Amino acid sequence: MMRTASYFPFFRSQIGQAVFCLMALTAMSGAIAQSGAPATGLDNAPQRLKPSPMLTETPAEADGDPIPIFMFGDRLSGRPNLDTTLDGNAELRRGKTSIRADRIEFYQPDDTMTSRGKVRINSAGNVFEGSELKLKIDTFEGYFLQPSYRFLINGGNGSASRVDFIDDQRMVATNATFTTCERGDEATWSPAWQLTGTSFKFDQEAETGVATGAVLRFKDVPILAFPTISFPLSSKRKSGLLPPTFNLDNTSGFEVSQPYYFNIAPNRDATFTPTLMTKRGVDLGGEYRYLEPNYAGRLRASYMPQDKLRDTKRWSYALEHTGTVNTGLASVGGLGLNLNLNRVSDDDFWRDFSRSSTSLTQRLLSSDASLTWSRGFASASARALKWQTLQDPLAPIIPP
Repeated sequence: MMRTASYFPFFRSQIGQAVFCLMALTAMSGAIAQSGAPATGLDNAPQRLKPSPMLTETPAEADGDPIPIFMFGDRLSGRPNLDTTLDGNAELRRGKTSIRADRIEFYQPDDTMTSRGKVRINSAGNVFEGSELKLKIDTFEGYFLQPSYRFLINGGNGSASRVDFIDDQRMVATNATFTTCERGDEATWSPAWQLTGTSFKFDQEAETGVATGAVLRFKDVPILAFPTISFPLSSKRKSGLLPPTFNLDNTSGFEVSQPYYFNIAPNRDATFTPTLMTKRGVDLGGEYRYLEPNYAGRLRASYMPQDKLRDTKRWSYALEHTGTVNTGLASVGGLGLNLNLNRVSDDDFWRDFSRSSTSLTQRLLSSDASLTWSRGFASASARALKWQTLQDPLAPIIPP
């Protein structure tokens, strides 16, 4: 059966009127030729269409001139300015939204559309597929039953028993799942990790999601549970809790670290990591990173107010900095400054906190500072290097 289409708003637009006039002129020229009208020398010249601004289709955005709706289907029926029903390969398009289904019913007075049977929405690249949809086209308010979804911004996908659309940027999913694992072709595919929850709030404008009653699963095994958890919907950084780490050893006992990430600015961030050790106490660690056009660096530090095993406070810091210092003298120019400073509170630090050190020589901690200058074929540098040697009475080493 031939596909039919409804273009009623099209013929009310400027481009519709221009095309209608062009069709009328073509029909009139054909009628004149068939009536035997005298031909002129222009009849043998090739006819060409000239571009015109009237033929440019520009989607309307003003409230008084809404964006037109285009409808397609194998069978079309309805009442003018009241309702339209499409059966078989039904499709409705409006602006950046495309809806396909086995059947679409559109009621014009309240701008409500109901779709059933293999319903698929593509809204600005975000895809939803399910069994039944009811939606207000203009405000994008409605609900979707038993849908699966996939977001364009990061490939995040999942499914739910019901999705309620608040507008085209926000929605609430009930009894839902979410993962960024790419779906495979096999029928038995399952994501490596998945977040499930009784409710998900997705905000495409803020690029964040919030899950309530959430459980994080790995290979379908529950790992962590959260009353409420917020997560990003894009690659943009977001302040919040990072996954915790756990450790168990004979010296410090059971350890749990819970980092919290601070997204201070696009070029600055920080991570605060408190650690609880059952045999030692609480260790407060952190990291601060910065990036500027002329310099960059990272500062890491930790502080334990009272180590119950050593009966003393413990601390450490490490600073890495590279950059250029402007002298303000045109004849001198800039100076290159590089710092690599490392220091701990005592000789036993390397033994008690071996996992916190990134040095290959844990008992030799260097503090290195250098200043460089170059101009043309001339260059100069100055460097200061100092070592902190962590001694072991049973295996002493000679300080460099």
